[in-house]
Amino acid sequence: MSRRWRGGLPLAAALTVALVAGCAQVASPLPPTATRPQPAPPGAPEARRPAPPIKSSKPLPIPERPLAVKTECSYRDDVGTEGRLVLDVQASRVQRFWSQVDMGSKGRCSFDLSTFRQTTFTPSPTLVAGACTVRMWEQGDQVTVSYQNCASQCSPGAHEYLWPTLVSRKTGTCR
Repeated sequence: MSRRWRGGLPLAAALTVALVAGCAQVASPLPPTATRPQPAPPGAPEARRPAPPIKSSKPLPIPERPLAVKTECSYRDDVGTEGRLVLDVQASRVQRFWSQVDMGSKGRCSFDLSTFRQTTFTPSPTLVAGACTVRMWEQGDQVTVSYQNCASQCSPGAHEYLWPTLVSRKTGTCR
C-alpha cells in the first residue's frame, strides 16, 4: 500500500515534480551578449560621464578669506546651559568680543576682549590670554567660536563643560 499525499498524488511523485521544477532553467528575454557591455570600436571617442559628487564625513575646509561676522545673541540649550555672545569681526580683525556661558551648578565662564591679544588673523582669527585660546572660523553658513585651555576664565571645573558657540551667519542667532 503506498502512502498518499493530501492532494491525491503519491508522495514520491510530488517530490519528483518539485525536484524537476527546481532544476528547470528560466528563459532569458535578452540574449546573453546583450547584457554585457560592448567595447568601443578602436578610435571612437569615449563618452564621458561627469564624476559623481564626492561625499565625505570630513568637515568642510576653512575658506582662505577674511572672516566677517557681527552678532549680539543669547541662547539656552536643552540641558540648561545659557550663553551670551557679543562678537564683531571685520576683515579677520576682532573688534568686539565678549562671551559668558553659565552652566548652572557646573559653573560659569566669562571672556572679554580686553584680556586677550589677537595672534592670528586668517583664516582663523585667534585670541590668546595666557593658556586660554579662542579660535573663530566659518563652516558653511555658521561661524564657530571655540575655547581651549580656558580654566583661568572659568569657575573651578566649569571649563570641562564648555562647548563651542555656533553663530548663524544668516540670522545672527547663536547656540
